[in-house]
Amino acid sequence: MLGVMTTETVARSVPGALPWRRALIVSGVALLGLIALGGGFAFGYQEAFSGRAVPGVSVGGVAIGGLDRAAAESRLRATLPSVDSGSLVLVSGSATERVSFARLGRAYDYRSMLDAALAYGHGADLPAALQQDVQAALAGESVAPQVTYDPAALASAVASVAAGHDVAPVSASVVLAGNGQFAVRPAVEGVSVDRQAAAAAAATGLASPDAADVTVRLVTTSTAPAVTTAQAEVAMRTAQQMTSQPLSLTVSNDAKFSATVPVATLRGWITFGSPLPGGVVPAPAAPSPSSKPGAPASASPAASPSPTASTAAPSPAAPASVPPTPASSPAPGVSTAPSAAGYVALVSAGPVRTTLAAFAPKLDRAPADAQYLLGNGRVVGVLAGRNGSQLDVEASVNAVVAALELRAAGTPAPAAGLVTASVTPKVTTDTAKQTAPLMKMVGSWTTYFVPGIANYWGRNIAIPAAKIDGYVVAPGAWFDFWQVVGYPTLAEGYGMGGAIINGHTQEQGAIAGGICSTSTTLFNAALRAGYEIGDRANHYYYISRYPVGLDATVAIWDGGEQDMTWRNDTPYPVLIHAINGPGTVTFQLFSVDLHRTVTLSTPVVKNYTYATTDYSYVTTLAPGQTEQVEYPANGFDSWVTRVVRDASGAVIHQETYYSHYALVNGLIEVGVAKGSTPSPTPTPKPSPTPSPSPSAHP
Repeated sequence: MLGVMTTETVARSVPGALPWRRALIVSGVALLGLIALGGGFAFGYQEAFSGRAVPGVSVGGVAIGGLDRAAAESRLRATLPSVDSGSLVLVSGSATERVSFARLGRAYDYRSMLDAALAYGHGADLPAALQQDVQAALAGESVAPQVTYDPAALASAVASVAAGHDVAPVSASVVLAGNGQFAVRPAVEGVSVDRQAAAAAAATGLASPDAADVTVRLVTTSTAPAVTTAQAEVAMRTAQQMTSQPLSLTVSNDAKFSATVPVATLRGWITFGSPLPGGVVPAPAAPSPSSKPGAPASASPAASPSPTASTAAPSPAAPASVPPTPASSPAPGVSTAPSAAGYVALVSAGPVRTTLAAFAPKLDRAPADAQYLLGNGRVVGVLAGRNGSQLDVEASVNAVVAALELRAAGTPAPAAGLVTASVTPKVTTDTAKQTAPLMKMVGSWTTYFVPGIANYWGRNIAIPAAKIDGYVVAPGAWFDFWQVVGYPTLAEGYGMGGAIINGHTQEQGAIAGGICSTSTTLFNAALRAGYEIGDRANHYYYISRYPVGLDATVAIWDGGEQDMTWRNDTPYPVLIHAINGPGTVTFQLFSVDLHRTVTLSTPVVKNYTYATTDYSYVTTLAPGQTEQVEYPANGFDSWVTRVVRDASGAVIHQETYYSHYALVNGLIEVGVAKGSTPSPTPTPKPSPTPSPSPSAHP
């Protein structure tokens, strides 16, 4: 839409010349006579009107002859007609908007007008000045009015009005319609007011002192959209060509794998826009694999851990079982249009990655660590490990995009080859063969227990020990109890067993109750082998079959867990060997002996409190029958310090394990007949040493 800029100015009347001008002519004649008398009188005339307007000078028809600057300005302000009462009228089509002159700061330029009026007849050239004096006296000298305004206010007013008439252009676009087909949304041209031309036209009218109103007709021009309909149609045809048929996915080293991406999914991969330099769409970084599988929530096999369980530093997250995805370049965008095109069909790497990641479980193969063979208490051989494989998602995304690029260029590409990367085991066959002849037992510990209902007759201890047996901790790697053992379930053979819940023992309080005998035994073997210790917590109260201050409970509860971890901080693998015996569990650690020396201090025990045994009379037992439902456990605090030195005697680990064991009083229930009066309760006696039955504890 084009317009023509026009300006209309409405004039206002200005006061005319005063009747005393004729008298000035007479005075001028007289003045000429006086001038003729001599230059001295002329010089005196100049001095007489120094700093004042000479006779006959007026501004806009207002006489100011003989007045100084202040008086002249005062007369002008009182006499000249107002120039801020009109309006700037901006017209666009049938719309009219007014902006008052006052808002634009329109006013007389008194300074400029007075400068011109007071300079007349006062020049440095005396003859010329006298000539101007005579001219003013005979014919008068009128200085034209000058008007000023605020250019910034004018620009702001024009912009404000223009904004209401502007119409932004709408770029064409390609969308995936509800029927699954690509469709073009046409472009719409915009309209823009020429602000600069409007301001210039208004400025011309505002500069005229006689203008009562200034009318400016706004000029509008068409503005083109960033993306035209034709450009969008080209991009749509490119997208249709890329997604005209399903895309087959293959893997060169796995003939059994076969998958096809349907057309509907391919279309969901396509986006439209401006390519970045080089024609690429950035690929967001792939998430790193979790370092530890999440365990489902369940009743814990032990109580929530004591917050003062240990001063040993916690372990960092255990390393992932497979290396991270190899880095690769971002997935490129696709377009058949020239590289400078502003709107093209692009392949969005995010949706492609999501689709391909779903195939990872079919293609990923976990590596197998080399295994050590034991015989007669020593390592006698090696079972070879094998490499695994992992879908290289980023490289596969690039392969898919490359196939679609071929389609965009007109070359058939029915298939794309996915890329897999080899994953090396943590303990390779070569490493195992090199270290096997050098390995010997470097740490061992045995825990004794009485099989019973509290440990599911020993199975809640034997099952996790069997899972750990043969596990190899690679150099620098962390052993994580729950990661290796997994979440215990009844389906795996575990049963209900003892748990410490709310400070009291429940013989069948949780699945896998008693499993802490396994974690405590392995903890003590690693502790005495001199390895770096991570997570460890003591039980709520002291259990006599464990070394004072060196027990290690494990638990899983809603929203958290207590773990037991340690790190192989040597350059050689560590083989864990578990031995399940009648009422015993033993862990032996085999590795290359670095001749570390481990010293454990005698436990420092303080704040000792003695437990008592209480009696409760119940009718749930036969009269005279007794049952001990809680065994007494004395409360105390303990400190055990471990110092580990290398072969040279240098200290490589030193930490103190603090344990707070709560006081738990024993409880014996005594059966009585219903309605009978029980005998007096025996006076409880303190137990000088812990004396619980081992089967009653986890």
